[in-house]
Amino acid sequence: MPLKPIICIDFDGVLNNYNGYDGDNLGTPRPGAKEFLEKLSKKYIIIILSARRYSHIIRWLNEYDLWQYVADVTSFKPKNVVCFVDDRAIKFNGDYEEALRHINNFKTYWEE
Repeated sequence: MPLKPIICIDFDGVLNNYNGYDGDNLGTPRPGAKEFLEKLSKKYIIIILSARRYSHIIRWLNEYDLWQYVADVTSFKPKNVVCFVDDRAIKFNGDYEEALRHINNFKTYWEE
């Protein structure tokens, strides 16, 4: 049986309620985060990407019953990923001028 494709999800601002770094406070899951992970896990291998401490993310995932949907947590960009889900991402479409416009006007959903 072939492996499922990999999807990489940023932790802060995607899975947790986040409005800026607050030390080791990881906050609570965003509404719908569990259902989001559950649906994705049926089709994808889920890897969480975060610069936060691995043990803190694992504890948080367990505390909110989310670890069951996640294959791994890493601080490194994984290989062979279908896509990244991130609240600070800009999709590069091959046009540098367009990318610069997006970068210069960028705000996360929680900064607007």
